[in-house]
Amino acid sequence: MNWFKNKEICTHCNNNETKREFENRPTCAECKTKILMGRESTRTCPIDGSILIKEHSSEIIIDRCPKCKGVWLDAGEIEALKDVAQSEGIAIGMIF
Repeated sequence: MNWFKNKEICTHCNNNETKREFENRPTCAECKTKILMGRESTRTCPIDGSILIKEHSSEIIIDRCPKCKGVWLDAGEIEALKDVAQSEGIAIGMIF
């Protein structure tokens, strides 16, 4: 159980203390997100063909088009966004 674990220094940035692990190494949330962003392939906007820019917030990586400003989510990311919003006390309504 993580709450009883002592904090360790992140082995990627050698700066942040963390109780988290990623691939069996102490890894802070910021480094984990950077690693995952680096592993994602370059994608193009299905609307205008521009190369999408990766952005992250609350450990969720989204792809945004710099031209049309469209936001593209991978599987599970809308649920993750809803979870973050709920934990922050923000109500989200979805219209489809």
